[in-house]
Amino acid sequence: MVMTLAPTTLVPETLAPVRSDTLPENTRYKDDGCDVSPTCLECPLPLCKYDDPGWLQRESRRTRDDEIFRLRQERVSVAEISQRFGISTRTVHRIVQRGGATPVSIAEEDDGPLISLRELAASSLFRAPTPLPVLRVGAPTRITIN
Repeated sequence: MVMTLAPTTLVPETLAPVRSDTLPENTRYKDDGCDVSPTCLECPLPLCKYDDPGWLQRESRRTRDDEIFRLRQERVSVAEISQRFGISTRTVHRIVQRGGATPVSIAEEDDGPLISLRELAASSLFRAPTPLPVLRVGAPTRITIN
């Protein structure tokens, strides 16, 4: 059994005219970079410092702590290390006592999915609002206005 369909006429959908400056191809994107790299396309960081602002600070602190621990093992004085890195001697002692940078836990290393700034703006960092009280349906009440 052969089935044939009647020919249908398709009306091509056309888009409404759009201004040429609204198209992404005609937009001038500024790639100013940041203090890490002159342009975003040549940035050596695995994650943009603006996507997770605390990441770059944590990484530089870990690198600093490991360097302090290494210098102390080479018998560099605590006063010289504190002066070189601009930190107190107590901080140097804490880092050396800890053994360099704080070990990274598996949970911290794999922080889970990063959410985009658009999703972050939509979510609230505060607790959920208190729900409204339940309305009691019962005998009608009279409202009088004096």
